[in-house]
Amino acid sequence: MIKMLRIDERLIHGQVAVAWSKVLKITHIVLINDNVVKNEIQKMTLKMAVPDGVKLAIKSVKEGIELLHDPRTQIMQIMVVVSNPYDALAVAQNVEGIELINVGNYGLFPSKSKKPKRDLVTCVRVDEDEISVLKKISELGIPFEAQLTPDSSKKDMIKLLKGE
Repeated sequence: MIKMLRIDERLIHGQVAVAWSKVLKITHIVLINDNVVKNEIQKMTLKMAVPDGVKLAIKSVKEGIELLHDPRTQIMQIMVVVSNPYDALAVAQNVEGIELINVGNYGLFPSKSKKPKRDLVTCVRVDEDEISVLKKISELGIPFEAQLTPDSSKKDMIKLLKGE
């Protein structure tokens, strides 16, 4: 069971590893990222951030979607973590049973892109292309929110994207 698909450009860190995994009672984290899967040092670092008792799988987008189709994952309490809306859309369009899509830290790091960005909420800064992708996610019928930590206020991404 996929408890949450989280968009967080920092991937696995204290908020994800400790706060969210406890609140959601996560047994497994599936980190989906085409770049991380090729970087042994980054994989090693991310593994150290995972709390005791939680298993981590690091997969490419294609491999992650395949893994989440495995019937054995249905009995697991899974949080999927991606670093961007594009990967989140690919997962959400191809995997059933996602209970919640959450964006927690996105667009806050300096970017090579020259496209202007705007804040949707404190923890989400996006350009027009990213807004378009987030709107596609919002149309999938899955609850979609912006929330940095479990104890911070939630913002409905569907409403934010509609300008409400």
